[in-house]
Amino acid sequence: MHNIIGDIHGLDRWKRLVREDATNIFVGDYFDSKDGRSQEEIVANFKDIIVFCKSHPETILLYGNHDLNYTLDKDYKSRFSHPEYRENYRQLFAETEALFYGVAYAIDEKTLVSHAGVTKEWYEKYIGPYHGEAPQVVAQQINDLWRTNKEAFTFSSNVTVDPDVYGVSPTHSPVWIRSWILPEHNLFADTPVTQIIGHTPKEGITLVSARILCVDCLLHNPKSWIME
Repeated sequence: MHNIIGDIHGLDRWKRLVREDATNIFVGDYFDSKDGRSQEEIVANFKDIIVFCKSHPETILLYGNHDLNYTLDKDYKSRFSHPEYRENYRQLFAETEALFYGVAYAIDEKTLVSHAGVTKEWYEKYIGPYHGEAPQVVAQQINDLWRTNKEAFTFSSNVTVDPDVYGVSPTHSPVWIRSWILPEHNLFADTPVTQIIGHTPKEGITLVSARILCVDCLLHNPKSWIME
C-alpha cells in the first residue's frame, strides 16, 4: 500500500495522514509557509518529518520546486517567505540529503509520482526521445539527472513562454510544470501510466485529467491519496 501526501509548506497535518501499514510518499515543498507559520514552527515540522523518515526507512521523500532552490548555490526563482532563512534551509537539506529519494518515484508499471509531473518536451530536452520506457526507468533517469545537473530543473533554464511567472512553459521540469499545462504535454499521454503530482494547490484530491491526479490539498483539505 502507498500513501501519497501533498505539499507540506510547514503544515503538520501530515502527522494525521501517515500510515503504519503503507509506504508514505511526500511530494515535496517542505518550507515556505502559505498560512503565516513561524520559521521556528516550519523548521521543527521539517525535523519531525526527518525523524519519522528515520524511524520508517521505507518512506519516500521527494523534492519540490521550493526545495530545489535550497539545494543550489545561487537563487533562481522562488517566493521566499523569509530570505534570511535561506542558508539555514540549505544546511538542513545538506544534512538530510541521504534520506531523500530524488524527484520521481515509480510505484508500479503504471504510476509515477513527482512534485509537478513530467512533460514530453522537458524529457526530450534533457534525457532524449521517449520510447515507452516504464515509469521505473523514467524515474531512474530523472533522479540520475537530478544528482548530476540540478540546473536542468530550474525555472530560468526552461522558460519558453513569455511572460511565464508560474510554470506554464511546456519545457518546465518535474518540479515546476503546472497542472493545467501538463495534460497536453504529458510524457505518458499515449500510455496507461498515471502521474500523481502536487505543486498546484487544490481544494481536495483532484483528477486533473484522465491519468493525472493532484494531491496538493493539505492547506484546504488534509487528505492523502491511498493506493492499495
